[in-house]
Amino acid sequence: MTGPRSASELDLYEVAYLSGGPARVVDTALVALVLAGRVRAPSPGLLAAVRPTRRHPVEAAVLDAVGTHGHRSADTIQWRATGDDRLTAVGARLTEAGLLRRAAVARLLHPAAAAAPTPAGRRVLAEAAAVLAGRGPAGEVALGGRQAMTDAGLRERVFERPAAATEPTGTGLRRRFAPAPAAPPDGRLDRHQNAHTGWYAPGGPANPGGTWTPYGGL
Repeated sequence: MTGPRSASELDLYEVAYLSGGPARVVDTALVALVLAGRVRAPSPGLLAAVRPTRRHPVEAAVLDAVGTHGHRSADTIQWRATGDDRLTAVGARLTEAGLLRRAAVARLLHPAAAAAPTPAGRRVLAEAAAVLAGRGPAGEVALGGRQAMTDAGLRERVFERPAAATEPTGTGLRRRFAPAPAAPPDGRLDRHQNAHTGWYAPGGPANPGGTWTPYGGL
């Protein structure tokens, strides 16, 4: 068995993964990077790299997702980074240490959970929570997510969803956020519209449900 096996062996990003999965890791890293001055928020909800210094593999993955040109939202950065090998390696270490359930078992037992700690993982997580208590915004996010931040101003700077913005793609700038169109009668696109992850094109007689096109290439 390899990897961390006690709270004292966990770093901040391992705590975040054990608590909330890879998306929580990205959010935690964004807060840590903003506090360190390595990522800035020129306007609420839009982030840009200032100093792409790589001190930790997770931070390197998140900085790569932020990019060096233009600005991106926290949701887009999260979408770009969560599948990065440097993040999945964190989950692999926790799994090998017996703190996180293996993916197939986790899906069976906790199909809606972002992370599925084992009993040992829950014990270690409780110990880590005591260690991180009062350690600032990054620790709050690692343990409880965005909503756990007590600094409302910092939460707005990092995580507020911009009403309208442009973000870089491989071929230029694409409008990333747009007013949500009316949902079709069955409501099947509500979740996606609220997450601002694509475009909805109203349908016609041949396609009454319309067409939903996810973003790609961001």
